Amino acid sequence: MKPKDQKKSKASSCWNCALRKKGGINAFGICTWFDKPKEIPSNIIDKGCKFWRDEFAQEVIERFDGELIIRR
Repeated sequence: MKPKDQKKSKASSCWNCALRKKGGINAFGICTWFDKPKEIPSNIIDKGCKFWRDEFAQEVIERFDGELIIRR
């Protein structure tokens, strides 16, 4: 494992991503970030990607249609 990969938190792997859904051909599931959901490759599932989201962030995005406006 490269030193750069070791810094990645296990919390940001595909296993804990709100965009990962069960299904597809392989046991890793599919990623719903794309317009047409894609299978998650075996070399990505444990390290994740730059589109990773936690459950709370995904809920806020869905509830507010991707816009969160704060009045001051």
